[in-house]
Amino acid sequence: MPASAPGPRPRPAFDPEGFEGPLEIPRTILAAMVDHCLRENPRECCGLLGGVPPRASSFHPLRNVAPTAETRYDADPRDLIEAVVDLRRRDAEILAIYHSHPRWEAVPSRTDLDQNHYGAVPRIIVSLLSSPPVVRVWRLGRDDFQEIPWTPTDDETLHDPPAGE
Repeated sequence: MPASAPGPRPRPAFDPEGFEGPLEIPRTILAAMVDHCLRENPRECCGLLGGVPPRASSFHPLRNVAPTAETRYDADPRDLIEAVVDLRRRDAEILAIYHSHPRWEAVPSRTDLDQNHYGAVPRIIVSLLSSPPVVRVWRLGRDDFQEIPWTPTDDETLHDPPAGE
């Protein structure tokens, strides 16, 4: 049998532990994320940014199903599954998780640390205390947090087309 040519090597999985930034967020995605936060105000909102490190290429707003949504967020499990399926279809990763702080600064709260179910995946917090809203990116630990640099980019792609389209 003839030897077949090797296919493309798979991209290594995103290791958020080693990601120091800057996280690149296209202006269209940044605007969509901030608009989502403003629309949900006074409730906290949540969602994901997907892509290939370091650049986000997709925006996935999720419904907040927390019973106390004015001060907490809990992503709708169906929305989360749909977002992850979409990211896998694109061969993309969860690059960041975002949520809003309608009444607080864009700094992780004790609840944010306690409810950290995604380890070192960068967290974007959008504070709605000022206009324009303040956007900051963090890596959360068990009892601490570290700010990660981010930069807006001029890339106008909001979503990569799914494979096969």
